[in-house]
Amino acid sequence: MFFRSCKYILAAGVLLAIAAQAGNAAIPCADGKRYYDLARKAGAQQDFEKAVQWLDKSVEACDSYAAWHLLGTAYQKQRKLKESLNAYEHAVEHADTTDEAAVSLARYGQVLALNGQRFEALATLDRAIERHSNPPSWMRENARQLDHSLVDTPISGESIKRSLSSQEFGLLSINTVAGRKLADGEAEKTRVRIPINYKLDSTELDAQTSDNIEELGKVLASEDYQGRTFTLVGHTDVRGSWQHNLGLSERRAEAVRDTLVQQYPTLEARLEVKGAGEAKPKYLGEDLPEADHRLNRRLEVYVN
Repeated sequence: MFFRSCKYILAAGVLLAIAAQAGNAAIPCADGKRYYDLARKAGAQQDFEKAVQWLDKSVEACDSYAAWHLLGTAYQKQRKLKESLNAYEHAVEHADTTDEAAVSLARYGQVLALNGQRFEALATLDRAIERHSNPPSWMRENARQLDHSLVDTPISGESIKRSLSSQEFGLLSINTVAGRKLADGEAEKTRVRIPINYKLDSTELDAQTSDNIEELGKVLASEDYQGRTFTLVGHTDVRGSWQHNLGLSERRAEAVRDTLVQQYPTLEARLEVKGAGEAKPKYLGEDLPEADHRLNRRLEVYVN
């Protein structure tokens, strides 16, 4: 379903419609604005190759968020994924507001998914949602569909490492957003985004994701993270009492810690545990499909 949705995004509208997501962001010079407007007209006629040519002229005349974002979209519609990723990355760096940066980051995540990098794509979409003051529905729905698509997908240690690397050294590590440096403690911690979910009202992992613990342990115990410490945070769905869920979530994190230490003894003094209870569900509400409740019953791992 996620890939059908992405295909729809690529084929269904026109460049002019998606350009509105760049808002009416200012183009800081007359020539850049003129080329940008010509690119929008070309996009409205489905001539994305011509749109790219005008947008190249626009960013050459004066760097702007709006032109870079639209260039990413024009390349995305032509399925020139490498070029699209590069343009969206420039858009994030030139964003004037955190919301603008989040929108381009989410589009970057969509392109990663189209490129087959679904695990990294979900990490990017999650970060975009966290940064946006009021995430639009398309952003949340793309993340949700991708989240569900990964339920039965084995996760390799290399995928985990690539996701961590992108958060610590790549686009997700950028600490200047919307023209300001993030304050101490404001920057997002590096997070291992890996499907690890629990059976209902239990500390036992479900069958779909139990094998992911071994891959997680390999990464945490590897030389790449030698000497680093990690925080395991357990979560529950929203059913049950607050106090019960708080205790259950901590026991879930403790159970994973015990399993990891048994398999990788070098991690014994490097794992902290916390329980978040039902306080931070990925999906809100009690009347959810069981598949969404299941994704709320999860473990998160933070790199300290």
